[in-house]
Amino acid sequence: MTDVIEQDSRLSQLAADLNTDLVEGLETSGKLTTRAWGAAFEDVPRHLFAPRFTLPDNLGGMVLGIADGTRPEEWLNAVYHDEALLTIFDEREMVTTSCSAPSVVAIMLESSQAAEGDTVLEIGTGTGWTAGLLSHRLGPDAVTSVDIDPRCVREARERLDHLGFAPTLAVADGYLGYPTRAQYDRIIATTSLRKVPPAWLTQVRPGGTILADMRGDFAGNLARLTVSEDGSASGHFLRERVNFMPLRSNKEEHVRELSELASRAVSAPGQQRRTSLAPAALRTWDFAFLAQLSMPETRAGRVRIDGGPMYYCLTDPRSESWARVDADTDDTEHEVTQGGDRRLWDELETAHELWTRLNQPSPADFAITVSAAGEQAVSLPDADRQWALSF
Repeated sequence: MTDVIEQDSRLSQLAADLNTDLVEGLETSGKLTTRAWGAAFEDVPRHLFAPRFTLPDNLGGMVLGIADGTRPEEWLNAVYHDEALLTIFDEREMVTTSCSAPSVVAIMLESSQAAEGDTVLEIGTGTGWTAGLLSHRLGPDAVTSVDIDPRCVREARERLDHLGFAPTLAVADGYLGYPTRAQYDRIIATTSLRKVPPAWLTQVRPGGTILADMRGDFAGNLARLTVSEDGSASGHFLRERVNFMPLRSNKEEHVRELSELASRAVSAPGQQRRTSLAPAALRTWDFAFLAQLSMPETRAGRVRIDGGPMYYCLTDPRSESWARVDADTDDTEHEVTQGGDRRLWDELETAHELWTRLNQPSPADFAITVSAAGEQAVSLPDADRQWALSF
């Protein structure tokens, strides 16, 4: 793949020009503000890490690969769009690995506060591109990157070798960090999590930081925490928003919704009433963030019955509670049907009332703390409010 570009001066120049345009765009938009990171983007070209990928649905969902007969120009142009590229799928055709959008990678690197002299553990090697950017600025010896997928680690190592970089790459469960190389100055997670893994607190030196996308089904946000001498950590959610795939781990507990409960949520009889809170309210990210905190263990999603209406459903697998609202109409009022011990739509309405009463806070208004004993909480300091972290 690299030979095709490197041996054709025209394609090599096209790749360089597209990369230059990409970097300039990131700098103009304010995503890249540190010259050293800009230099890393310039010298670690993205196309080396994406020889074959599927475009997101919003770009047509096409499969492009330089070795698959795709026109090199078409492939290069797609690589240097500011979009995520889907690279590995599981047996269910669900995407498990992607090459994150350049703007997202830039946000992560800038927000990490990593600088020369720091050691970094990256959770989620993926294609290896971020590990390459980190190696360029910090030096390969300072970079450790782990992934649970052996294929990711193998392919990333080959690509980084081509650039002359040899960071420490390992097949490992990111939930457990990588104690062999600890302690680190920074942990950067390019996956999303519901809680901060306890092992990470012991693997970051006091004063070091953890950067991760903390999220649940409703919403989430990028958070940066600083580790203290006593093994606790505290910080804030940032203004920047990213959206990573969930961490794949053998250790983290995920509450999986039973198909029977999902079926019940869209078809079972229950307690009915009218509501003025439309499902569209959860498209407001700031409200969705507070709703996520206020409704622990709640799952959300849209379900369409074959030949029937589209419902927005809330479910709680632990209590087997559910709620559904017709999501097809633009009416000012909707019919809500609920079942189980929790009245989930009632809780959502209460959360919306609270969000309004608190002057509609955004994620950046919230702080996050993790005690040395592992207790995790999110607070709204200006309102003296606190929630157990239960994304």
